Amino acid sequence: MQKNATVQIKGTQKYPEGQEDQQELLTFGKFYERNGVFYVVYKEEGKNTTDLGEVTTFITIKAGAVILNRKGAVDLTQEFRKGILNNSIYTTCYGKLWLSVLPHKVESDLTVHGGRISHRI
Repeated sequence: MQKNATVQIKGTQKYPEGQEDQQELLTFGKFYERNGVFYVVYKEEGKNTTDLGEVTTFITIKAGAVILNRKGAVDLTQEFRKGILNNSIYTTCYGKLWLSVLPHKVESDLTVHGGRISHRI
């Protein structure tokens, strides 16, 4: 059964020079569980994080993995597994950007009542 959910995304990007950029998104979406796998779905309008147009984000959370799919004004599929390098292509109207992530931490404490997902790259 799908539940309405408040989705809060917090991110920090650290640069080699020591500078940090922080981003935060607070939006509403859907949350549900099927066969031990959790799903979060939410939409972002242009004024939020992408000024490019509407983007629908699907997050799949299963044992040891978080999979991020973004569709719409941008396109991305990125998988986060501790200690495993994942390469992907982030496509926008401006072109494509190759991304690689090697997470040092991927954790989740989700239950059917909600919870948190955390990863560190």
